[in-house]
Amino acid sequence: MNRKVVVENTLEDVRRYLADHGYDVRTMYKDDTVEDIVTDEYDAIVVTDLNSGNVDRNLKVNVPVIEAAGLTPGEVYQKMTRGRRH
Repeated sequence: MNRKVVVENTLEDVRRYLADHGYDVRTMYKDDTVEDIVTDEYDAIVVTDLNSGNVDRNLKVNVPVIEAAGLTPGEVYQKMTRGRRH
């Protein structure tokens, strides 16, 4: 199964880390919103801040939306893979 993730463009270190760990990384830019993404294709969506304009708090998505503020790329990866067998 091809692992895919969406990562905000400002999170270059997270994008690189996840790509190095086998993920196909799609970049989400400032004008993109979560609604623009077909969420069932991705394992997670990673944003800097859940209060940013990219994320509508009332939106129901089928994948985790992870706030990366204050986390290392490794911690983001751990949040994405927690509870999932490799």
